[in-house]
Amino acid sequence: MKMSIRVNGLRAAHMTGGFVVFWGAVLSLAASGTIATSAMAQGTGRSVLVAQADVPRSFDIPAQPLEDAVTTFGLQSGLQITLDAQLAAGLTSRPLQGTYTPGDGLQRMLEGTGLTYRFTGPGTVMVERASSATPVAPVAVGVGAAGGAAGAAVVADGPGEATQTTQKPVKVPEILVKDVRERDNDMKSYVAEDASTATRTDTPIRDVPQSIQVITRKVIEEQRAFRLDEALKNVSGVITNRPSQGLNDSFLIRGFEVNQSVYRNGLIDPSNILNGMDSYNIQRLEVLKGPASVLYGVGDPGGIINMVTKKPLADPYYSANVTLGNFNFYRTELDATGPLNASKTVLYRINFAGQDAGSFVDYVKRDMVAISPAVTWLMGSRTALTVEADYLKRWVPAYIGVPSIGTVLPNINGEIPRNRNTSLGSFEKQERTSYRVGYDVTHQFNNNWSIRNAYRFTVFEANQLVTVIPLELLPDQRTLTRFGLEQGSAGSMWHQHFNNMFTNVLGHFQVFGMDHRLLTGFELRQDKQEPLQTVGKDATNLDIFAPDYSQGLGAANSEFFQKSDTKMAGMYLQDLIALLPTLKLLAGVRFDYVHQSANFSQNFSGPDQTSDDTGVSPRLGLVYQPIEPLSLYTSWTRGFLPNPPSSFNPNGQLFKPERSTQYEIGVKSTFLDNRVSATLAWYHLTRSNLLTPDPTLGGVGFQVQTGEQRSQGIELDVTASLTSGWNVIATYAYTDAEVTQDNNPALVNQRLGMVPYNKATLWSTYFFQEGPLEGFGVGGGVFGYTNRNASIFGPELNIPGYVRVDGALYYNHALNPENWLRAKQVNVALNFRNLFNQGYIESAFNSTTQLFYGESRTVLATVGVKF
Repeated sequence: MKMSIRVNGLRAAHMTGGFVVFWGAVLSLAASGTIATSAMAQGTGRSVLVAQADVPRSFDIPAQPLEDAVTTFGLQSGLQITLDAQLAAGLTSRPLQGTYTPGDGLQRMLEGTGLTYRFTGPGTVMVERASSATPVAPVAVGVGAAGGAAGAAVVADGPGEATQTTQKPVKVPEILVKDVRERDNDMKSYVAEDASTATRTDTPIRDVPQSIQVITRKVIEEQRAFRLDEALKNVSGVITNRPSQGLNDSFLIRGFEVNQSVYRNGLIDPSNILNGMDSYNIQRLEVLKGPASVLYGVGDPGGIINMVTKKPLADPYYSANVTLGNFNFYRTELDATGPLNASKTVLYRINFAGQDAGSFVDYVKRDMVAISPAVTWLMGSRTALTVEADYLKRWVPAYIGVPSIGTVLPNINGEIPRNRNTSLGSFEKQERTSYRVGYDVTHQFNNNWSIRNAYRFTVFEANQLVTVIPLELLPDQRTLTRFGLEQGSAGSMWHQHFNNMFTNVLGHFQVFGMDHRLLTGFELRQDKQEPLQTVGKDATNLDIFAPDYSQGLGAANSEFFQKSDTKMAGMYLQDLIALLPTLKLLAGVRFDYVHQSANFSQNFSGPDQTSDDTGVSPRLGLVYQPIEPLSLYTSWTRGFLPNPPSSFNPNGQLFKPERSTQYEIGVKSTFLDNRVSATLAWYHLTRSNLLTPDPTLGGVGFQVQTGEQRSQGIELDVTASLTSGWNVIATYAYTDAEVTQDNNPALVNQRLGMVPYNKATLWSTYFFQEGPLEGFGVGGGVFGYTNRNASIFGPELNIPGYVRVDGALYYNHALNPENWLRAKQVNVALNFRNLFNQGYIESAFNSTTQLFYGESRTVLATVGVKF
């Protein structure tokens, strides 16, 4: 039998055949930096340590065997901690770096172990197994005690005295503990300490040698950010590349377009560019800046956006929100979660959103309906399965923009009204639907090794498409020529299917005293577009100052056929190594194979064009932490993106994949008890192997591979929860993005389209905590952009910068539980976007005919109830 007694955080171990006693009370007091007194209570022999458990202290304890971690914690806290050796056997603590009260610090260090603690005196603590009735860490996931070998807990009451109790071990799947913690934090604070996107593991942001920003659910709700572009404006270096009134999403990160790098729970979600996401079931957004091919394979060079969805909870929770606004805006949101059985091992969550809304643009509506059910099954003490589905449909007639002459440039007929629509009016049709279903299963072999497998199947379809494309503005500066497009009526519906699956194995071990977190895995993808026929049709000219929408499309004049199938497979390896307590190395590499097949011939009469590409994508990074709140980092990473096989090459050879390379150095800091987080980064990002028109065969459509673009700049992101009720997000980005090589000399040194040199944002909310204004809150923000180049192609056009001001008023009121609704809280919010009705151009597709006005003054009133 093995017994363990902890005195002032130091262990006295007694084993059969001999014993070792180590007395360290004096060292403990010196290490903790507190003045304490020890006395022997007369007649009991019990040691009493006087310590202040509510005074914040600085901790620096790496992940390690739990017994050693508790010993170190006792030294740094000055607490006398009792822990049974058999309870701690095989368990590893969470790392603890930062300033915490001893109670909060110990709870954080014990998360995921199935253990909890209780104070038995002013400075004495008992670590014990979490009760199934009153769990600490697993309370939100509903995990109780599981079967296992009994352990003997021994508490020293005096020399030669011991009291023995019998308990069963509890083990909660680590990923669930992580999810529970993040869900709680994301609802209460703007500040996120951990993120999974950069390393595919739960890693403190301060340990990642690359810039990563997190937008929590609290930000999304307080800004009423229903679309991704509304939430992502809070991240430095991120620019929307689509009109806010449009169907789909597209962004620029560090100057480069992000089309193939939008993810959902770590699985790629290409349908997002086709049918824009809604935030109704989003828990947080994580933005990793720079190439991410080392873990995610084929992707855009600017970075990736990962949407983390809401997951089931064990404690029942229900909420309902109704939002009304100008431009006939009506929206309802419902959220319900809880257990499906008495033992709380099967949990559910269902989110719903419905919207019937107009917009500031004539004939453009923003109707949608979405529902997302999810079920989590705690299959055992070490295994959890979540099955999740999502349905989203939008009815949004296209907003195709207005000409530059009459908006940015003068027009002899005057300024084009902000509400002008240059499409087909009531003849315009756009109906897009996406379906998703998938699973995520995690199993922990032991406290150090785990495996995760996730899969999702996505279907995108466009039920109808009737629209026009503007061509040119005639010399009278009022007549716009147009070209019509129609899908669906010709018997061809736009269908795309996406499959994505990955398997990760994560291990934690030590070699030569260095801590390793090893990740290895493989990924499979398929992106298939079914045969699609698009009919080109005649479209009447439009007088943009006196539009006539009484006519639809005319006769067919052309046909377009397309289909494609892309299959990808990748394997990756990553290791996060603590070389020294203050120095961490992140190293990884991935190998990808990509097979592409495409056909754009008439009625698919020609053979499919195919290509096979391979790519190796490495990443190296160092993080140096001279003091606990400060991280200095540097990294080098490469990206991989195959060019399509349909591109014309005059010598008949396939083009090489596009490659990207980024160098980044930066500083990350957390202070004020982790209530403020800041990242300052400098980067140099190059995108090479771009296709450009062949200068010798320019009129034939051939291309050559000589293009290169470069982006470099400085970014600052600060999130803060300064005091109770006061939250702040502040960002700044300087982005210098331009063409560095091209066959057309006129394009060299051209600024990339829609990338401002400077972008700065500030948003803050404050809720009164006491007094007559308790429950009331105010908020506001400023979002500023300097001028931008509309496009590197066509006539040069400089789009002026702008400053937009938003505001908000809030009232949150806790209700008497005896009310007739049995509701716990009512929340009222009044949000103002573009408070001063600033007129500005937010995005552009070209420099002549497709510029898009930003949203005019918008008022949204929300009433919500929580149960």
